[in-house]
Amino acid sequence: MNKKSKKELLIFFLIAFGVPYLMGIPLALCQQAGYGTDAFANAQMFYPAAGVMAACLITRRAERLPRRFYIFFLAVTALMIAACFGSFLAPALDWLSIVSLLLVAASIPGWIFWLTEKRETRAANGMLWRGKLLRPLGMVLLFLLLRTVAVFASLVPYGQLGEYLSYWTTAAPWTTMLVLIPNFFLSFLSFFGEEYGWRYYLQPRLQEKFGPRKGVLLLGVIWGLWHLPLNLFYYSPETSLLSLAGQIVTCVTLGVFFAYAYCKTDNIWVPVLLHSFNNNMVLVYSGTAEISNQVIAWFDVAVQLVVYAVIFLPFLASKVFRTPAADDRSASQATACPVEREA
Repeated sequence: MNKKSKKELLIFFLIAFGVPYLMGIPLALCQQAGYGTDAFANAQMFYPAAGVMAACLITRRAERLPRRFYIFFLAVTALMIAACFGSFLAPALDWLSIVSLLLVAASIPGWIFWLTEKRETRAANGMLWRGKLLRPLGMVLLFLLLRTVAVFASLVPYGQLGEYLSYWTTAAPWTTMLVLIPNFFLSFLSFFGEEYGWRYYLQPRLQEKFGPRKGVLLLGVIWGLWHLPLNLFYYSPETSLLSLAGQIVTCVTLGVFFAYAYCKTDNIWVPVLLHSFNNNMVLVYSGTAEISNQVIAWFDVAVQLVVYAVIFLPFLASKVFRTPAADDRSASQATACPVEREA
């Protein structure tokens, strides 16, 4: 790794990790004061991509970059951070609604900025939709199937499967599911914010250094630890250690499938879609979007570990995680995995 690449990686980590950990201070103050904290969780999803974009704008000034989209995304990230501070300085305001409206309002020009960038520029920076629709659609459907199986299997040890099956005989989960597709187009920036940082930028660098499989597993651990401020002061303040353990289990196992889908399609929008469905299907599965102030037991973590490991870790055996031959690698390759490109 040359000096320029090291500087770029340092800038990425300073923003992707430094910002959420620093924002953990006002988050903790809000949590202790009983103020709303949802703005922090929404804002944190922007930081990984913001790290990539800032690093590229600083170190690759002479290269072809989607500058308009990058600058717009960084501006939205700054507004999200401002909303977090607003949660502490003006707690009487409904900052969750404000952040939601900001996200919707920013998504429309976000699509415009993305679509109006030259195709060659998007391709050079990992933002292009690659291939036909069939394979990405298949990946999304496969993930939804596996994720749903994981939810049902997780309920078996608690003896709640029968009761949960009756929930699916009502109209609630099916009608909620219908809004997920339009919801993606109105909130894509946050999911792009994570996946452009983790899958597009950091994954190939870790795979190049540690190997395709170990790199993906290490990324899962890093991704899990990145959630630490939220585990401490948002998801589960009373059982934060258990929350972090469950978070790492989730990020390692789901990260394997996200990496598999990305390597299989060479399309960053596939893990963006998977991330969107993973987060929003919580409302379908549970009937509520409330994910804060949970109380977690070690038994919950153990069940999650067994179920998710059995369902998602076998994808590590896929040939997309085999070490590629030296002559198959190139500096411009979007992923360190040997990608099966569509015709």
